[in-house]
Amino acid sequence: MKRAAHSHDRPLNIVLFSGGRGSSALSTQLVRRANVSLTIAVNGYDDGLSTGEVRRFLGDALGPSDFRKNASRVARALASCGPGLIDLLDLRLPEGWTAEAAQQTFALVRGGSHSPVETFEIRLAAIAESLTTNARTGVTASLDRFEAEWAANGRRFDFSDCSLGNLVFAGAFLSCGRRFNAAVDDYCALLGLPPGLVDNVTDGTNAFLVALDLDDRLLGSEGEIVDAKRRNRIKDIYLIDHPLGAAEREALASQPLADIVRALESSAVQAALNPRAAERIGQADMIIYAPGTQHSSLFPSYLTTGLSDAIAANLGALKLLITNIQTDAEIVGSTAVDIIQRAVFYLEEKGRRHIPTPCLITHYLINDPGRPDPAAAYVPLGKLDSLEDPRLVRIGHYEEGVTGRHDAVKVVGPFVEAQLSRAARRRVAVWLHDGSSADKVSQTLLEIVRAGVADLPIDIAVLAACGEPLDGALLARLPFPVVQLPVAGGASAARERLRTEGHDYVVLFESSGMYMGEDLIELIRHVPSGRLDAVWGSRRLSVRDIAESMRLRYRRKPLLRLASQAGSYALSLAYLLLYGRYVSDTLSGARAVRTAYALAADVDPQDKLLNQRLLSVLMRDRAELLEVPVRFFALSPERVRRTTLGEGLRSLGMIAWWRLAGRVAAPTPRQA
Repeated sequence: MKRAAHSHDRPLNIVLFSGGRGSSALSTQLVRRANVSLTIAVNGYDDGLSTGEVRRFLGDALGPSDFRKNASRVARALASCGPGLIDLLDLRLPEGWTAEAAQQTFALVRGGSHSPVETFEIRLAAIAESLTTNARTGVTASLDRFEAEWAANGRRFDFSDCSLGNLVFAGAFLSCGRRFNAAVDDYCALLGLPPGLVDNVTDGTNAFLVALDLDDRLLGSEGEIVDAKRRNRIKDIYLIDHPLGAAEREALASQPLADIVRALESSAVQAALNPRAAERIGQADMIIYAPGTQHSSLFPSYLTTGLSDAIAANLGALKLLITNIQTDAEIVGSTAVDIIQRAVFYLEEKGRRHIPTPCLITHYLINDPGRPDPAAAYVPLGKLDSLEDPRLVRIGHYEEGVTGRHDAVKVVGPFVEAQLSRAARRRVAVWLHDGSSADKVSQTLLEIVRAGVADLPIDIAVLAACGEPLDGALLARLPFPVVQLPVAGGASAARERLRTEGHDYVVLFESSGMYMGEDLIELIRHVPSGRLDAVWGSRRLSVRDIAESMRLRYRRKPLLRLASQAGSYALSLAYLLLYGRYVSDTLSGARAVRTAYALAADVDPQDKLLNQRLLSVLMRDRAELLEVPVRFFALSPERVRRTTLGEGLRSLGMIAWWRLAGRVAAPTPRQA
């Protein structure tokens, strides 16, 4: 499926592979952003506590808990329903709650006449009373359906410590014709959430998660895998078609490892990718593999048939794998590198497929606390040099304080902002200076149009410095506004517009006739990505043009020509010596810079030191600068005044002074 290019007129599509709680900070941060369309992809292999009881009772359903937890979290973040409904669904029945007590609980939710006595019942009744009529009706309908099934099949149900939300989900599953993914949508709709915000990664095929640990012991359920008391070290996981009973576990445990593996593989389930999830993955601008209980919540999702192909087919998306900050029961002894390698192992169908890793994961985000803390069991980094491509690795302090949780802004914020920034239309001011006549400025304006400025994802406004009035009819036909600057105070007026009109970049372009307006578009063409701080036009990169200019200007004056060339190179070498960066043409009349840098240099095109001010500001801030070739038409010295020897020497002195004395303060343009 071909992914549409992200543009400013649609939200950023993000798919987040999640467990129940490990991605809470990420999902809450992302779902609240109006410019983000989020899909939280979850698997249903949980079988612990009340989830396991629901699965046992229904017989053919995946586990609802992780869907319930994510739905509650995003509903609370979005305020998509009343808080009482979320509180009710997250409420757990007390330990030892009997069947009779459960029936009284259902009656209280319906608004029955039973007078609550227990503390739990009093709280439950108060919450139920706070529900809207629609919410209460929806909850009651699902509980009625569950209770009817319970009465009809006569199966025992253990209500002790059972989540009310899981019982409501069970009722939704039955009401939806035992179609699990339809039940997910039905449950989310009860909370006011749109379909697909919380979604099953598979088509709903029922399967049960088991594992082998490093000692080749069988862990016969998801609950055993994540049991904190066991502190498991997992060797491999399997999805099988039935739960393992006590007798079968005992029989398997007594067999050689090869026979255990053969038995598990013979019962393996191939759960297909949910078609809606496949579509969301194909349209995604960003795919995030969240931290969490890796062997129960995340790695099993990666085993979904068709998932890896869907992810790899989306070549344009960023794909971030975020490793755990602190160790968990099922990753004891694992490093961040181990987590990465196992994720790739499962995404490649346990190594049976070879998919280029960058097609599956483009960035590994590894937390480095920067300090040893014996009280906190941080996941160690591991052997980073074993990761083949260092370009994929990002190491940073991603923790929120010392909570053990990720700071979502630190982790995904820069990636989200970069994606949104690329899609945003840049606002560019084009300042045409040294246009000695209206015809010269008009020619530049026409060249800008002919070069295709209307096709670029930018909004431009032209500030024209010209001593003659520009033709009003021409200005009315142009696809951009033009403001003619006053003769007196033109630079001051232009700077005021740059400060107040919100332009991201300003192009300083000499309109004397020596530069082509088409090359102005070549400067702007590099702006939309937002990555560059300056695009600098270089005449020296256009070798023939600069040679012709020198020939025309210094005919029969070889010594002056030599001095001019030496002076130009001296300015370039000054930046190389003082900043470690070489700029081939420091005297160019065609340059685009972030507006904040231009204002920091107190931009005035009539200032002979302007370019050196700009470059000094850019260099001191270690700005990203790109030089591109620009064509150059030589004009005789009688028609255009050029840099004198004295001005060149003064420039050299000021470059050194600004560097050594630090007198040109750099702005913070990336936040401007």
